[in-house]
Amino acid sequence: MCVLMWRLWFRRNKWKHEKQWFDDDACIGWASQYLSDFQRFHSKTNRPSAKIAPKPWEAPVLGTAKVNTDAAWCSQKKKFGLGIVIRDSLGSVLGSVATPVSAPVTVAVTEGWALERGATLARQMGFSAVTLESDCLEVIKALVQQTSFKSELGHVLDGIIDVCNSFDEHNFLYTPRSSNQVAHNLAKLALSIDYEQTWPAGPTCIATYVAADFQHLSLS
Repeated sequence: MCVLMWRLWFRRNKWKHEKQWFDDDACIGWASQYLSDFQRFHSKTNRPSAKIAPKPWEAPVLGTAKVNTDAAWCSQKKKFGLGIVIRDSLGSVLGSVATPVSAPVTVAVTEGWALERGATLARQMGFSAVTLESDCLEVIKALVQQTSFKSELGHVLDGIIDVCNSFDEHNFLYTPRSSNQVAHNLAKLALSIDYEQTWPAGPTCIATYVAADFQHLSLS
């Protein structure tokens, strides 16, 4: 019932602001499929394993890029923040993005959006081989196993795959939050802004975390 009411509220806002209308059958069908996908997505049984990154952050191999992404949620603002950072084999930041999002979606969907935005940025920057790394284990597992969903999450996963198919080489990697601090802090920054912002080398708020990762690379 909560999922259906959520969708009806979304329909109301679509009509009010964009004059788009979804009929009752479409709303009920969406809510039913969403609940089914959610339950299957969070099922504990028969979960495939995904490659787990060592701690802390590791640089990609020479000639490739690593895209780290994360999503943060602020319940007071009812707002998500997406954080994306791209680094090379030396640990240098090549590009970073903070994107605020206000939409009635799940955390998994926003984590997927962050990965898709990161993959798109890497493609625009001309990389042919990338590693996409996220601390959302569920989304990484779904991408590794190419799990099919018919709700928004499925569309997002399809979008990520479509972008990644344009690379000569790509892979998806899970990493714990402790080694994803740069992207995480970009996501938190996104909660405080009203529109997407990009930086070639990153804002000052991530400098400490970038330096910590670089120090580890120097010592390893």
